[in-house]
Amino acid sequence: MANQSASLDFATGAGPPLGEAVPVAHDPRLQRLVDQAAGFNLFAIPQRESGGAIPAPGGGAIGLQLSEALHRFDIDLGLAPVGTDVQASNRVGERVGQLDLRWLIIPQDFRALPDREPPPTLLDRSRSQRFTMQETAFAFGDGRSGFRSFGTGRTFPVALRGQPKLLVAAVGNLTKGFGKFQSHEGNFTLCGEITPDHGFLGHLIVRVQDPQGILRTQADLAPLQHELDPDPEFTYLLFAGQKGRGPDQVNRFSFGPNGQMRALNVSTELKHLRMGCAVSGPEGFLARDFQVGEVIGREIGAGRGSEPGADPSGSALRPFLFEGVARYSLNDSRDREVGALTTNVLEGRRFDMRLPEDPQDVAWRFGFFGPVVLGSGCFSGAQGMFYGASASIFRPPPGAHMITHFYAARLHDPHGRFRAARGRL
Repeated sequence: MANQSASLDFATGAGPPLGEAVPVAHDPRLQRLVDQAAGFNLFAIPQRESGGAIPAPGGGAIGLQLSEALHRFDIDLGLAPVGTDVQASNRVGERVGQLDLRWLIIPQDFRALPDREPPPTLLDRSRSQRFTMQETAFAFGDGRSGFRSFGTGRTFPVALRGQPKLLVAAVGNLTKGFGKFQSHEGNFTLCGEITPDHGFLGHLIVRVQDPQGILRTQADLAPLQHELDPDPEFTYLLFAGQKGRGPDQVNRFSFGPNGQMRALNVSTELKHLRMGCAVSGPEGFLARDFQVGEVIGREIGAGRGSEPGADPSGSALRPFLFEGVARYSLNDSRDREVGALTTNVLEGRRFDMRLPEDPQDVAWRFGFFGPVVLGSGCFSGAQGMFYGASASIFRPPPGAHMITHFYAARLHDPHGRFRAARGRL
């Protein structure tokens, strides 16, 4: 999996030069099929004396190998009251599982595969590097349900309040499920940091196709318990993106100075999103059916493939790579913009999938991440990462374009400006 930096021109609030509009047909049945998935948040916390750096023969580290505790994680972002900043409650709860990982630093041009060990490459905290999640295994509850995965990511060295930090983000694809996850397909995106003692601390947003409803419930989960605050300098935001019906939601092609099409501009409505999981009793692992609520903002985005001439299909071992830029504006309860984040998706992965009730059409799963490059309004000066997981059906115009994004942002917030004490629980 290679990386290409996004290079689209994007004027905040306006976007690249636009071409003809692409009609969008709404199909509630297809939207229901796209949304037959278990979506849930997890928070990973390193376990003491469970591993750490993989040493290099001559000193230094070439990666990480350790076990982490997986905890419930609740993020609640609603409409901002008039005259206030955007705020979200972040609550890390009880442990629900274990994450065993072996991540290896890789050369920039290395072609990562599950059965291909990369050459030893030193971790350098002073520059951005790619890494492969050679082994990443999730086990929930008593360990009888979970999944294994493979993926790649990137490190991002930054200085925050004068202190060096090594941020990381990555996309993983499920390779083998067991227990309740057997025969399921899905992906996750993680965002956090590599701690000074070589552990991973951060958020994982998981999306698993679940047409039979094995992983999901419509019932309320047990209340989240044992609140922790393992990442107090950062606030996490969470919201959904779906196509709306207004004229501003029409897709448009954008063109470069040479007149060649360079991207598809896609707008969505941003909406309140709640999702979570728990482990208890004979049911073991369960995710609450994710809930998409009221409109809280708008996205204007542009995306394209990041490898010219690449095969347009996306498989588990060779996903379609994409990049893009987007502006996410969030509104208050009077539908007035409170703040906006402009992001640069440096690495995106698209995986083809078939929906059981619609096997003739190809649907898509996505994972993606990139830095926040600009903030305005209440987000002026914001620093952080943007990332998420999505699913979509896109038929050629005038066909349907149904999509549900799970969007997240990890913002440096040492004074708790964007942190609410409680959400709507």
